[in-house]
Amino acid sequence: MSYLVTARKWRPSRFSEVVGQEHVTATLLNSLRLGRVAHAYIFAGPRGVGKTTVARILAKAINCLNPQNYEPCNECEMCVEISNGRSIDVLEIDGASNRGIDEVRDLRESVRYTPTKAKYKVYIIDEVHMLTKEAFNALLKTLEEPPPHILFIFATTEPHRVPSTILSRCQRFDFRRIEIQKIIERLKLIAQQDKIQIDDDSLFTIAKKANGSLRDAMSIFDQIVSFCGEKIKFDDVIKALNIIDQEIFFRVTDVVKEKNIKAGLEIVDEIVKLGYDFQDFLSGLSEHLRNLLVAITTKSAELIEATEYYKTRYINEAKNFNESDIIRMLKIVNDAEISIKWAPQPRLKLEMVITQLASLDSTIKIQELLSKLEKIEKSLNSSGGVDTENFNHPPKGGNETENSTIITEKSTKPKPSSKSEVSSLQHDDIEKINALFKDPLAKYEIKPHQDSEQKIDNPEKILNLVRERWDEIVNKAQNYNLNLSTALRLSYPLEIKENKLNIGTANDLHLDWIKKNRPFLKAKLKEICNIDIEIDTSICDVEKLKEEIFQYSPDLKLKKLINESPFVKALIENLGARPID
Repeated sequence: MSYLVTARKWRPSRFSEVVGQEHVTATLLNSLRLGRVAHAYIFAGPRGVGKTTVARILAKAINCLNPQNYEPCNECEMCVEISNGRSIDVLEIDGASNRGIDEVRDLRESVRYTPTKAKYKVYIIDEVHMLTKEAFNALLKTLEEPPPHILFIFATTEPHRVPSTILSRCQRFDFRRIEIQKIIERLKLIAQQDKIQIDDDSLFTIAKKANGSLRDAMSIFDQIVSFCGEKIKFDDVIKALNIIDQEIFFRVTDVVKEKNIKAGLEIVDEIVKLGYDFQDFLSGLSEHLRNLLVAITTKSAELIEATEYYKTRYINEAKNFNESDIIRMLKIVNDAEISIKWAPQPRLKLEMVITQLASLDSTIKIQELLSKLEKIEKSLNSSGGVDTENFNHPPKGGNETENSTIITEKSTKPKPSSKSEVSSLQHDDIEKINALFKDPLAKYEIKPHQDSEQKIDNPEKILNLVRERWDEIVNKAQNYNLNLSTALRLSYPLEIKENKLNIGTANDLHLDWIKKNRPFLKAKLKEICNIDIEIDTSICDVEKLKEEIFQYSPDLKLKKLINESPFVKALIENLGARPID
């Protein structure tokens, strides 16, 4: 085949042509200029950023017959042979397929021989982290003291898998992901040279999809050209790459602003019909919300990776939200992004997320609430609507909410004043203030009501009640948490001591599950047994405990018989039978 893909056709052949790795190329050029070329290098970094390319350029530079400013000329016999992969003195070895100790032994043997034509013999080992431990060990001595005509260049995407004994014998260069703007500039140059028309939005989409890899960007570019021909449009790029249009994410934030759940569900339906991956959608929505957060906090779009058109959109959209709103939305979306992978009905999960976002109330800043409180105080005091002397004391005979502070309107309406702002006061404002402040304002000295600790008069009676209804509590737990249900099924109420119900369980794992779910257990005991009691746990032999309890408790023994035998249950219910000793 005469056709070369863009990544090979436009592969850099000089240090100056390498994109985005100036810190590496400048160091290597200086090494050549000063005559301080090391005997071993290791190039680490993500795929498609130029590791192997720079290794080849370095091999050409040290063997070039006519170097130009220490750059390879790419015209001499050695440069041409190395570029075409025909040089017998520059060997590229795939570490994945030549990873054993036998291959390294052959390499060690060949290292002893001088180059055939070149000045230096260069070994480029790609994906070097794939070598076995034995192969690395066999290479150590050669790598530490190689012959003067040898240069080793290792390339890897996972430097943490390379032994430290190897790393310490090499000069390490870390290649960076390439910036989106630099990828765009490179693709624009290629498009101009190949006479292909492409707009900026399409270039940005390709560069962003490449995730810092120039080789990936060029491969995507080839794919788009094959799909669109010589005139590339943004809509065609979206279709070819199955990328979610940015406009969809702006529509989601419109749904949140307008609290339009119906429009949100229609967006989910559109995503399903277009075949987008739900995780990709949530990931894109997270990035969209992140961009909004940046626009809100920095008041600029400098840190947002987007085209100029969308940067302006983000600045305008940021005016409709505050930081707290976006942070709450980000938490919801990030949690969903993790859990949707395991959801039995992913579409339903996504619809719930969109509905939850559309149902969020806008947060109110503390300063605004304090300002409202001052207005309320001034307005009501000026109209005589609040008895400040008795404000600290709750009314007698009324129902009080446990552990809560409630500000209510006085039953006697205040007389309106011309300067008063009472008419603008909404009941919702009072509710929002109550909901936000868990602690009362210091000036009013309102303290939340706390019930006195409940004392249990007859612990034995209550313990028997809990044991009788233990199966109901276990069944309730099954719908709440399967781990807790399992733990409770293998546990049993042990005793009541110091106003605490001690639950005996068989092992530490079950004990931890019960401890983590104490609030749930406390609520169910209140619901089923009508008792308010603290929960404690201890490890014991549960089966032995049950046997002892049933042996000495006739009521529990009878209940056990009824549960275990329908025949016994029928005898007792229909004939009034009773067990005898």
